[in-house]
Amino acid sequence: MLERLRASRASHIPGLYLITTICGLIDAACFLALGGVLAELMTGNLIFFAVGLGSGTASAEQLSRYVTAFVPFVIGAYLGGRILRGPAFLRERRRGFILEWLVIVLATVLTVILHPGESGYPRAIVVGLLALAMGIQNALIREHGIPNLATNVMTLTLTGLLADPRGPQAPHRKRRQFSSIAIFVVSATVGAFLVRYSVAVPLLVATFIFTLALYWLIPARGEIRTAEPVG
Repeated sequence: MLERLRASRASHIPGLYLITTICGLIDAACFLALGGVLAELMTGNLIFFAVGLGSGTASAEQLSRYVTAFVPFVIGAYLGGRILRGPAFLRERRRGFILEWLVIVLATVLTVILHPGESGYPRAIVVGLLALAMGIQNALIREHGIPNLATNVMTLTLTGLLADPRGPQAPHRKRRQFSSIAIFVVSATVGAFLVRYSVAVPLLVATFIFTLALYWLIPARGEIRTAEPVG
């Protein structure tokens, strides 16, 4: 069992699947319990902001909720890009994921302490930290992601699942596409269920899962390997 676990570390793909789980949990928690915003899916925030602004149905306070998610996400994406353009060992050893993990841990701890709701500064702090972490993650995925294994952009993944041509790699490719979608949907469903108890619960679960993911995401010393290529 241990040998099989060590062998699996040759690829960081299991860690990427676990990241997909985290995205579903965090966005479900934020949307249902933290003011209807999304810490990770910025497309949704931009749509909500634009519709609220254009229709005149959203107050300034409601519109500011989307800003408190969007701005930290942008900062996180910039930081993630700086990490990727920084020293080679940070990029090759995927150290940026450790920074993301630290931010998620901080957000989770503050959630337990501050008990954020749908408004107020505790909500803004927690959402901002989660969005910061997701911005870092999305930047890192651009470098360390795997084709056809989506962590968040399910529209393109679903399109690819149905529209991509068949070929020698088709079963392998479609299995990853389907798995990404299924994991995201199931994790968001679980996150929505756990929010019934407390917004901290899905975040605690997400933190635990991300801690496990680091086993695959961060290569051991002297063991810098990449996932197998995808055709």
